[in-house]
Amino acid sequence: MRPNKYLVRMEKGGHIALHHFPQGGRQRIPVVVTHGTISNGDAVKNLAIYLHDQGFDCWLLEWGGHGESEASSRKQDFEYPALNDVPAAIEAVLEKTRHNQVYWVSHSGGGHLVLMCLSRLPEFYDKVAGIVSMGAQATDGAIGFMYKSRALLIYVVTKLFGRMPKALVSAGGSEGEPTQLLAQWAEWNLKREWRGKDGYDYLSALANITHPAFFIAGGKDDIAPVSGCKKLYDGLGSVDKQWMICAREHGFSKDFNHGQLVLGSTAKNELFPLIAEWLAARNTPGV
Repeated sequence: MRPNKYLVRMEKGGHIALHHFPQGGRQRIPVVVTHGTISNGDAVKNLAIYLHDQGFDCWLLEWGGHGESEASSRKQDFEYPALNDVPAAIEAVLEKTRHNQVYWVSHSGGGHLVLMCLSRLPEFYDKVAGIVSMGAQATDGAIGFMYKSRALLIYVVTKLFGRMPKALVSAGGSEGEPTQLLAQWAEWNLKREWRGKDGYDYLSALANITHPAFFIAGGKDDIAPVSGCKKLYDGLGSVDKQWMICAREHGFSKDFNHGQLVLGSTAKNELFPLIAEWLAARNTPGV
């Protein structure tokens, strides 16, 4: 189906893109589905369509200069979209649906964004009903010589060019990173600390986030390794939280890498139904 498109201007410049897959009748709480770094809405479009077909009102978000969105500045780091794009997206969806909450379903860096927003902007705390995060981590992506070298290369290239060119992306991304965001990600992993540029400790702040949460890791993911994803899951203060590793030893047909959490038939057949089941148990029409 062809979604409805909305471009939402932000106060500090630039705009986000929201692609709406609407439902008729008594609607569940809307679900915001979003991608990670070096990608755009195409990475999670199949997930949004799948959830729509299961009866969810889905809004696909493109943020930070990805897809049809426009970053306000190439100097943006990870904190900018977390504290600007995410609030703009949530407010736009709530205004258009007349609901007072959204569910947040994300891949990779899209998972960082909502956690950073909730920890820094308490006025948005009650506007998020629950979180599904696939392949998000901030501390364990530079363990060992190979991955430390990769993180150093990402940091140097991003600082040198002010962005990560598509030609240098080796992680299967669909586009480059148009801002300096990946330099901050690399620094987090090299220092093994998830801190803001002002020293704010995001990992410790997770204890104050108590939303229902479903955290998913890929068994063969070297960008968001299981250990890093598990740190975010363990840090959450949520009582209603679920942890899952997509790997053969946990009943899946293969060990998922980073992209396979959202792309391909295996994700659609084995993982997407579990996400829909988790949402359906907490997101009923008219509530």
